[in-house]
Amino acid sequence: MAIEVRRIILEQHEFQAVLNVFAKMEESDFPEGFVVGFEIRNENPLQIFVDIQSPDGAQVGVELAEDFIVEALINFCIQTKIPVSRKSKKSVRLSDGKISFDMSLINPSFSTNI
Repeated sequence: MAIEVRRIILEQHEFQAVLNVFAKMEESDFPEGFVVGFEIRNENPLQIFVDIQSPDGAQVGVELAEDFIVEALINFCIQTKIPVSRKSKKSVRLSDGKISFDMSLINPSFSTNI
């Protein structure tokens, strides 16, 4: 079996932009406002604390777990026309200070008998 892997690596300022796009989505559970920064709280599983300035100027802090981070990254891929397979296993981790989003898909039909 062959495994297809797609990896998107984002600098922390790029990931902050991903969160800001996600914050503007109406169907998102993310608080409305502007992401002013975030802090890595845990590396495995990835967990971050996000500082958001709400439209009324109040500062709100939100803890994001790995599944929510993956959801934001999937949205980013859809918005930027990066193909995302529904069947792929999706994971996110911190790698050398960057956010690494991996999508892997097992292809059982791949054959080495060519």
